[in-house]
Amino acid sequence: MADTKRVATTRPESRRGMTKGQIREERRARSRARRQRKRSVLMFGGILFAIVFIAALVISPNLTPQSRGSDGINTGGFLPLDPDDGRGHVDNNTSSGGPYSITPATSGPHWFGPTTAVGLPSPARWGRYETVIPDEILIHNLEHGGIGLHYNCEDGCPEIVQQLDDILPRNPAQYIMSPYPGMESNIAITAWRHHLFLDEFDEELIRQFIDEYKDRAPESVQQNSF
Repeated sequence: MADTKRVATTRPESRRGMTKGQIREERRARSRARRQRKRSVLMFGGILFAIVFIAALVISPNLTPQSRGSDGINTGGFLPLDPDDGRGHVDNNTSSGGPYSITPATSGPHWFGPTTAVGLPSPARWGRYETVIPDEILIHNLEHGGIGLHYNCEDGCPEIVQQLDDILPRNPAQYIMSPYPGMESNIAITAWRHHLFLDEFDEELIRQFIDEYKDRAPESVQQNSF
């Protein structure tokens, strides 16, 4: 009489009764599904990375949109654009280029060349000055992407001067600092067609201004021209 005892099996419940060919096909199907899930995860991660990367190109570190106009300036920062007073050169480097819409001026006719009426080149060399620099020179520095740091205090305001000086990097390319009497505020931070007036030093706000408007000008140049 034949032995009718059942042979023990280690197959899971779901595979009992399946042929070896069916089991192999099920395994291949599961493997394909795993690969598909992996591809989907990688694709989603790539899309997410691309979105973040593109956003980083148009958003500044302080999350303010950066939008470049046709002349290279940031038209989407946290401050409105100043009036456009032009970019012409004053031929003899002695005549006034004004009047200007803003004091200190942030655009307009300016001097150009290695010598001017005040003995400085235009644009002036980057860095700190202890003498007043005319708008006709400062404008040219702003046109080259510079940031102006200016102060106006009857007592000389040594504390403000030191605080502004601390803003200057070791290599002051695209920074120019100088006194500027007659301003409506104690401090003026300027860039091409942008200004920030302050009566008290505010480092966070000044650095936000620099982040958004430095090197955003029609002729951004880091090195000294003369």
